[in-house]
Amino acid sequence: MSLHRLLGFHVDLPGPDGLVALYGELGLDGDATSGFTGSDGGAAITLGDGPFRRLRTVRVGCARSGDLDAIVQRLEQGGTAVERSETAITVVEPVTKVRFSVEVAEPTAAQSPPALVVPNAPGAVVRATRRAPAVFDTARPPRRLGHLVLGSPDVERTVALLVDGIGFKVSDSIPGIISFLRCSTDHHNVAVVESPVPMLQHYAFECDDVDHVGHAATGLYRTDPERHAWGMGRHFAGSNFYWYLTDPSGAFLELYSDLDQILDDEEWDREGRTEFAVERIANSWGPNLPLEFIVPSDLDVLQRGWELRG
Repeated sequence: MSLHRLLGFHVDLPGPDGLVALYGELGLDGDATSGFTGSDGGAAITLGDGPFRRLRTVRVGCARSGDLDAIVQRLEQGGTAVERSETAITVVEPVTKVRFSVEVAEPTAAQSPPALVVPNAPGAVVRATRRAPAVFDTARPPRRLGHLVLGSPDVERTVALLVDGIGFKVSDSIPGIISFLRCSTDHHNVAVVESPVPMLQHYAFECDDVDHVGHAATGLYRTDPERHAWGMGRHFAGSNFYWYLTDPSGAFLELYSDLDQILDDEEWDREGRTEFAVERIANSWGPNLPLEFIVPSDLDVLQRGWELRG
């Protein structure tokens, strides 16, 4: 695909200082203006001050200027206004009012793989007379920002612009409810979920493995148990392990590992992509989906914010 990675996003919220402090606890690099990143760099989160939690911009990378020409042509044929510069295009998604920017960007630097530890299993003892190395680990920063989930009152319309116009590909979907979209080999970089009002529903940082997820999440949880939101579990869509915490803006911060990687689109559609039904939206195993993932606890604040905006 011409798109090749998520570059990051910008969110406004009242008083960003609390979220800045949380990112410091998590061990992220950067600041609110230059962007917060994981230990591997890559996609960044920038923050601004605003009256309510609002996702303002999502940035995506493409390989060359010619890719921008093709995107502009598709968008304009669909009747969508486009801002164009030599190295980027920007379009406002009409339902959520999020500005999607596609920019010519270098590919992400190759990540160094972690040391793979094979666990003991019935009939296969690979770690004899020793404790598991992970029990000695402590919390450390996640590796990179991997994806975000955008709430939309009209999922199909939002997805249409991202797929037919910008060029995202669909990895999994339940029409009208949720669609998982990719702009890289990750199973999803942007997902769109049905929501009463536009919102940043959650965003996710990749970790090395399930123990890294556990240690990083536990570090935040033990400081403030009220941060815990959902997990540990394994999703069906994407197959990843997850643990969710609530951030000070009201969005959910996910730490994950072992996400599906789609290296061949045709093979995924033929062999990897399996039936994704309502009973599989939450997970393959783990705790039940909390009500707050469907009806956010700050929904009244978000609704008032959008009403005043209009």
